[in-house]
Parts: sequence; structure tokens; C-alpha cells
Amino acid sequence: MGHLRNWLLPALLAVAQLSFWPGLALSRGQAVEPAALAVGPAVTVVAVAVLGVRRRFPVAAALVIDALLTAGLVVPDRALLAAAVAGVVALYSVAVLRPARTAVLVASVLVATGVGRALLEYDSPVDVGGEGLASLAVYAGTVGAGRSRRRWLAGRRAAERELARAEAVRVTAASTERHRLARELHDVSAHHLTSVVVTANAARHVGDRNPQLTAEALRLAAEAGRETVATLQRLVTMMQTSAADEESPLAERVAELAAGCVRLGQRVDVDIAPGSADLTGPVAEAAFGIAREALTNTLRYAPGATVRVVIRDAGGTLDVLVEDDGTPPTHAAPTAAPGATTAPVTTTAPVTTTAPGTIAASATVASPGSGTRAVRGLGGGRGTAGMRDRADGLGGTLVAGPRADVPGWSVRARLPRPPSGAGADASSPHRSRADVATVLALTALPVVAVLIERPSATATACLPAVLHALPLLWRRRAPWTVLFAVLATAWIPPVALASGLLPSDVAWTLIVAGVCAEGVALHAVAVFAGPAGRTWPAIGLVAAGLASTTVALGALDGPEAAGADVPGPWFRVFFAVFLTLPLALLTAGVWGSGVLVRRRREYVTRREDSALSAVVWSAVVEAHAERQRIAAELRQAVLHHAHEVTAHAERRDLDGAADQARAGLAAMRELLAVLKGTTGP
Repeated sequence: MGHLRNWLLPALLAVAQLSFWPGLALSRGQAVEPAALAVGPAVTVVAVAVLGVRRRFPVAAALVIDALLTAGLVVPDRALLAAAVAGVVALYSVAVLRPARTAVLVASVLVATGVGRALLEYDSPVDVGGEGLASLAVYAGTVGAGRSRRRWLAGRRAAERELARAEAVRVTAASTERHRLARELHDVSAHHLTSVVVTANAARHVGDRNPQLTAEALRLAAEAGRETVATLQRLVTMMQTSAADEESPLAERVAELAAGCVRLGQRVDVDIAPGSADLTGPVAEAAFGIAREALTNTLRYAPGATVRVVIRDAGGTLDVLVEDDGTPPTHAAPTAAPGATTAPVTTTAPVTTTAPGTIAASATVASPGSGTRAVRGLGGGRGTAGMRDRADGLGGTLVAGPRADVPGWSVRARLPRPPSGAGADASSPHRSRADVATVLALTALPVVAVLIERPSATATACLPAVLHALPLLWRRRAPWTVLFAVLATAWIPPVALASGLLPSDVAWTLIVAGVCAEGVALHAVAVFAGPAGRTWPAIGLVAAGLASTTVALGALDGPEAAGADVPGPWFRVFFAVFLTLPLALLTAGVWGSGVLVRRRREYVTRREDSALSAVVWSAVVEAHAERQRIAAELRQAVLHHAHEVTAHAERRDLDGAADQARAGLAAMRELLAVLKGTTGP
């Protein structure tokens, strides 16, 4: 199908050209020179054949077709119409398929060769200049249209990559969640339940000789049981959100997460910019996951501290900051990295004998330049790695470490936001080379017309032409403002005529040739300024503006200017209103084309967003289901045993506490075996 479409335009050009010339000329019995009859069709056939390979070799196709136009020295111009159109189409392909620098260079070569052919064909400098300016206008407009198309296609490719990346995340969503939770549960079993078993065994061996050792073991068992319960409850709390909540806007999800942390004793301050509050999709999922992991780390390493969560949309990226002010005075100072692995980490043995008759279960983490603190929570040095994986998955960055001059820890992530909607294509609110090329073409058109009409006034006509087209550089960002600016600068020719700065024929030429600028501004309003229900008044504005400038110019150039009797001002007002009606039909067509472009883009981007949302939702559901399954098993098995450890220790039943710790470890390891069996080594 694509191959057929690629050759359809060349075939139509060839048929149209051969039918028009020499077919029409021969059918009318007109004399055609044998040389022209041989060269003209040959040029057409070669040009359309080269045009057929324009997608593979756009630059070569444009240059070859341009070289074929030198046949205009021996054949009439009407024999090269198809070749001329083929050259424009080839340049458009260059602008779409090649970088901007290449497109500008090729267009410059085409303009230069056009001027060279004009020097060989015409004797008048006016004709040569007109040919050069006409080529500039056509080729600049072609490059502008091609660059706009390139940006649109780039946006679609970016959307496809985002969808593919989301699909890859969806495929691994459940296994990724199992892997993350397996790390969490491994830390629980390694830190707390194991310490109960170890201390109980130690107490059995030497408890008869030192009764204080048994008392210390019971105290540590009770503390370890309570810590295990608190840790697992934190973990279960983080898994309690519903699947529907996980597809909620980012601000709602973070607020719910912060409320859960507040219920666990943390003080959380959330600051989310309005532009990021309603964000959903993969970027929001990554931002929420990073915030959740960072808040979980503060619960472990700085319980009760004040935590600040800041999310900002900064120039195409989503910035996430989570920082705490350090552990409150009732705890040790938070100078070590929560879950960080960027610095060398030293961990003491879980059980150390500090003095005869005492057993102390502790863990210290040392980080060069950051001091040492007692670690009461979990942490296997993998939390930061998990957050960094989320950022790397979107092409972003994450930095975690101690705050510069104050106590505490900070996590900073920058997540690039993929272009969506019209922002990924020609509807971007930023100026581009396409806009510059469009303004250049619209400036050259009236100058070419003036050059043909009155060459001596060409220099004078340049400034009004530039001022009329220049506002279009900002038509994407401020379409209404640009429209009013274009309508205002359309009054420059009448004012210049009234001041004697321009002759009447030049003023008329600028008005007529400058209508394209009004059309482009109106089209931009329809595409960029909002839905059709808000932009339709622009039809009347442009029609009324064109009618009023025409009537004013006619009044300055008509019988009134010669002192003859003319109708009164009311008649001119009536005539302007009457002229507005047919002009409104034309402007309505331009506006309608812009509305169609906008709706097509909205449809395409809505379809892409819908597909992306479906994939992300599927990943959310799968990850949520996995969390709920694991949370249920934790509540049924491990949490029960952890409660029993504390209960037996408080009843001074060390053997019972150790047995419950072993049972909890067995249930935990059984769950870990299932998780690791599904996630691989």
C-alpha cells in the first residue's frame, strides 16, 4: 500500500503533464518543434521517475529534478510544469526526512540555480530578481510546511516509543513488584526475626551461668517483635491503595500517601504545582513510586521527622524532591544514607556482646564524612537503587544523599515528560524553523508582486511586507494577538498611500498579495487558540478587516482623491459591510481547514493517550493485585507470628518467643521462595 501511494503522485503528474503538453497542443493542431517534442516528455518521465524514489533519496531527487529544469532553455515553460511541481515535492520530502540544516542548504541551492537559469533566460534584471524572489517564496514555504510535518511525525514516533515502553513496564509490572517486595521482606527476616532466634540460642547456652542474659534476651525479643510488627504494618499500609486510586491524579495519590505516613507518626508537608496535580500515566506512576519509596525510607530512618514533598513541572521535566529534617531529638541523628549505596557501607554483626551478662542487638551504618547513627528500621542498601531504576526507565536522573548544610536526607529526581497532544508536533507553542520559513515566504510574495508591478518601488515595499508577516513568528504561542497584529499592519499600505509614501498601484499590490498573511493568522487561531466554539468570531474579524482596508484604499485611490463628487461615508460603511459577506465565506473556509487540522490532531493524540492509559492501567492493576496477595499472606502468617513473639517475650517465655520467631521466619521464607521463584535469581 505504501509503495502504491509513493508512486501515485508521480503517475498523476506524468499523466497531467503529457495531457496538457504536448497532448493538448497536438490535438489543437499547434506546431511543436521536434526538439521540444523529444526533450519535454523525456524530462517529464525522468522527473516523475526520480520523484518515485524521493523517500529513500530525497536530497538526490531534489537536485536531479532541479537540474532537469535547465531544459527550459530549449522547451516552453508549459512543458516543465510537472517537473517544477516534482521539484517542490522533492524539497518537501527533504524537509520532512532530513535535518533542518540539510533542508535549508538544498533550498538555497535550488534558489541559486533558479537565479542562474533566469540570468541565462532573461535580459532584464527585474525579471531575474522576480524569478529569484518567487523561487525564495515557494521554496521557503515548502521547507516550512515540511518542517511542520516532520515535527508532527516526530511527536507520533515519541508517542509510539512511550507506548512501547509502557507495554514493557506492563509485562514486567507484577514481577517487578514481587522483586521489590521480596527485597523488603528479606530485610525484615534478616534484621529482626533472625535476631530473636540468635539471642534466644545464646541465652540458652549461657543463661544458667548468667540469668541477666536471659532477661536481656527477653527484652530484645519483645522489642524485635514490636519492631517487626511496626515494619510489616508500614509495608502493608503502603500496599493498601486500591487499583482505582492508583490511576487517580498524582496530587490525590501523593496526598493519600502522605496521610498514611502521618497516621504512622510522620510529619509530611506536600507541595505540588497546579500543572502537575492532575498528571497521570507513566511519569506520574514513576513520580509516585519515587515519593513512596523516599517516604518509606524516612519512616525507617527518621521516624517522626518532618518531611517535605515537592513536585514541580519545569520545562518539559517533572522534578520530584523528598527531603527530611533529620531524626527528632528522641532518636539518633540521621546522618547516614537511607538505603543508599553510593558510599562504602559498614554494618556490624546483628548480635554483639558488649559486656559480661549483656546482649545488644544493633546495627550501625558508617558513611565517610557523614558520621554514624543507630539504625532502628530496615534497609538493605537497595531503596535508592529501586528509585533510580524508576527514573532511568523514563530517561531521567535521580540523586540521593545528605542535605548540604542541615541535618537530613534528600532525594531529587528529574523525569522527562513525553510530548503529548499537539505539543509534540507543529502545534508546539515555541517558534521553529518552520515559522521562520513561513514568514520568509509570506514576505517574499508581496515583494515579488511589487517587483513585477513597479520595480522602482520594490525597496519601499519591503518594510510593509516584513511588518505584515513578522508577527506570524508567534502565531503558535499567542494566536489571537498575532491575528490582531496582522490586521493592524494591513493598514500600513492605506496609511502610506494617504501620506504619499507609496503609489496607489503598489499599495493595492501589497494589500492583495498580503492576504495570505491574514489567512495564515486565521488558520493559526483555529488550530492553536482553542475549540471551534471559541474561535469562530475570527471569521468575521478577518473578513471585516479585509473589507475595511479595501474600502479605505479605494476611497484614497478613487474619485475622492481627485476631488470629484463621491458617495458619503455611510455608503462606504454600507459597501464595507456588503463586501464583508462574500469575504466571510472565504475566511470561513480557511478557518474550517484549521478546525479540521485541530480535530484531527486531537483525535490522534486522544487515541494515543487512550492506548497509553490502557497499558498503564493494566500495569497498575497487575501490580496492585500482586501487592494485595502478598499483603494478605503477610497478615495471615508473618504478622501473627510477630505478635506472638512479643506476647511470649512479655510473658517471659523465651522458648515460645524463639519458636514463634522461627515460625515467622519459616512463613516469611516460604513467601520469599515463591517470590524469588517467579522473579528469577
